[in-house]
Amino acid sequence: MSDRSTLTALAWLAVCAALGLVAAARGTEAQVWGLIPAAHRPVIEIDLRVRLDDGAPDEALEAAVLALEPLSGRCPLAPPPAEARRWLDAHALSLLPREHHSALADRLAPEALRTAIAGARARLASPFAGLVGDDLRRDPLRLAELGPGRAGRLGFLAPAGPDVAVRGDLVALDGRSALLCFQTDNSGHELRDSAAALVGAHPVSLSVVGAPARDDAAVAALAAAPRVLTTLAAALVLVLALAFRSVRPVVALLLAILGPAALLAALVAPLGLLDLPLLALAVGISAAPARPDWTVTALSALALTPLLLTPYPAWQTWGLAWAAALAAAGVARRVVQPVLTTWLGKPAAERTPFGRPDPPPLRLRVALPAAAACAVILSLGAWSSRHVRFDSPSPLPLADPELAAAEAAVRAEFFRPEDVALIHSPGATPEEALARASEDLPALLAAMPAQIERVDAPGAFVVAEPELKARLDGLQALDIRGRLELLRGTIAEFGMRPDAFGEFIRAAGDDLRDPPSPESALAGPLGPWLEGKFGPEGVVTRAYLSSEPAALPAALDLRGPGVFARAEHDRFSSRAGAVAAAGAWLSALVVWLATRRLSLALALALAAIVAQCGLLALLHLLHRSFGPLTLPVFLLAGSAAAVAGLRAVRALADGRAWIDPGRLANALGPLAAALALLAAPEPVWRSLGIAAGLAVLAAHGVGGLLGPLLYALTSRAGQRFERRP
Repeated sequence: MSDRSTLTALAWLAVCAALGLVAAARGTEAQVWGLIPAAHRPVIEIDLRVRLDDGAPDEALEAAVLALEPLSGRCPLAPPPAEARRWLDAHALSLLPREHHSALADRLAPEALRTAIAGARARLASPFAGLVGDDLRRDPLRLAELGPGRAGRLGFLAPAGPDVAVRGDLVALDGRSALLCFQTDNSGHELRDSAAALVGAHPVSLSVVGAPARDDAAVAALAAAPRVLTTLAAALVLVLALAFRSVRPVVALLLAILGPAALLAALVAPLGLLDLPLLALAVGISAAPARPDWTVTALSALALTPLLLTPYPAWQTWGLAWAAALAAAGVARRVVQPVLTTWLGKPAAERTPFGRPDPPPLRLRVALPAAAACAVILSLGAWSSRHVRFDSPSPLPLADPELAAAEAAVRAEFFRPEDVALIHSPGATPEEALARASEDLPALLAAMPAQIERVDAPGAFVVAEPELKARLDGLQALDIRGRLELLRGTIAEFGMRPDAFGEFIRAAGDDLRDPPSPESALAGPLGPWLEGKFGPEGVVTRAYLSSEPAALPAALDLRGPGVFARAEHDRFSSRAGAVAAAGAWLSALVVWLATRRLSLALALALAAIVAQCGLLALLHLLHRSFGPLTLPVFLLAGSAAAVAGLRAVRALADGRAWIDPGRLANALGPLAAALALLAAPEPVWRSLGIAAGLAVLAAHGVGGLLGPLLYALTSRAGQRFERRP
């Protein structure tokens, strides 16, 4: 053992330790929104669900909610009902769209007024007058029936839904649960602990949902990362020991890939929920028993580069980080591993460089069934791509049972948080933004009436110029003041006091003098709620989408995780096809540059696509999902097939066996990573582990077995093309 080898080994270990310390110092992050572009990530708000215990009286819920008043950052989820009703009653005429003015004229006709007042008198004289009297006095002509309903509940499109408490909190239809919204910098645990201290004497249970709660659960899940990586290390030691049948080569190989693994962890740090499975797969692929040449290194390093073409932030980071780490792993295996092996007392064996292999002998009775098998796999893959279950980028599943139960309860009792779409109406001031929101709302309702269940729209309470002027001109043409005087006379004619309906008459008269402009709305009873909807990007309108994954209009600037997930549902097949084509092109380019054999490059590119189609067929057969989450594994299947095919062709060119157990041992590292992920607690990690295991089987089955035959076919076809002139 030379001093130079010792110094090199010690320096390498120091570099590994330094990179590991850098990665550890940067810590962990949630990354539950790593597949969602920044523009579509949810607003930073957190919801507190208050649920009455079994046997507790219904009245206890109001007392518990009242006890939570001291909590800071509380914001209403819906317009406060009393203030909203007051504003709507005061502007019933101006808020009525112009297309309903003809129906309004019919309601204000003399005979119609007599009929309405006669009916009101009859109802007020009934024993149940106390149940309907207030509504009659506020709207004796039932003008609210003419236009779209704007009740102060959650939105105004659905006839049924959660009720709204005094402060704008939501109350479930059974009256046993309430949902409170907070905008705060505190974590979900801190909010829950503070709330529990305030309602300790009340018979209620508390749960927290929302973006911060999911972040907390994801960060807690990363506590299992050391266990997963330890399991992977143990599995790699086992499979490599079986492959080498010696301890020193295993130690040298693991020490060689330790640096690239630490480099990868430092590049993507802080480590997130989506980073751990790809880190494990990178280690497993780097730990192949056969030392890679530069062609194999380039194929592996460029495997995830097509992810740069996607809109997923986490995968874009991995497109570059993977290339750097796998390239470093190739260098370490070629340069550092021999030194480490010598340092451990065993010299490294020399390897012959990769040349230009001749195609294996072509036997039609073997090649034609292979071509038919490829055609069948391609057909099954194309069919499976249209039928395999889509794994949505939002929300990512989490293993926290308490959070999952709370989110399921909120979906059942209130709304689906992942289906909330936001529209930002820009404006330098609240008045400008509110005027823009009133213009955006009709466009929203007209563009997607079937996809929206409810709308929480500040623009529903105001009318901006020039529409406001047009409505006032239309009301003036109807002689509203004269009709109000006629209404007074009709009330007196039926023996009732006009003052009994004075609230409606005064509001109708004041409506013409002080219409619902943005300025008057901000100064009115809804002012605090409207100002709370104003932010750096303007006024926010919330649309609660239906559960059907229908296409959304591209003309509207809708944002939100659910909006992005629906768009991906429609275009993901074409995106996956483009990414697969880019990966196949890169593989073909690398092979052609290394061997100058176009037929080999085309054969391995075709093998990569066939392996990816085989993976799709296996996923569909096993009822697994495919989507943005599993897209990196999809690309790794193609890259691994190209590598397996390249090694099989090289083995045949050297006169070695087609199916070589030593060459098949290269699949053990990725399989060990897949098994380590299967033992992980998080559903995201298990899903990627299953997909990775299937990808390894498809890649080595197609690349190792069919790759040489495809090369023979493309080579024979190329020779015939060259001889034709």
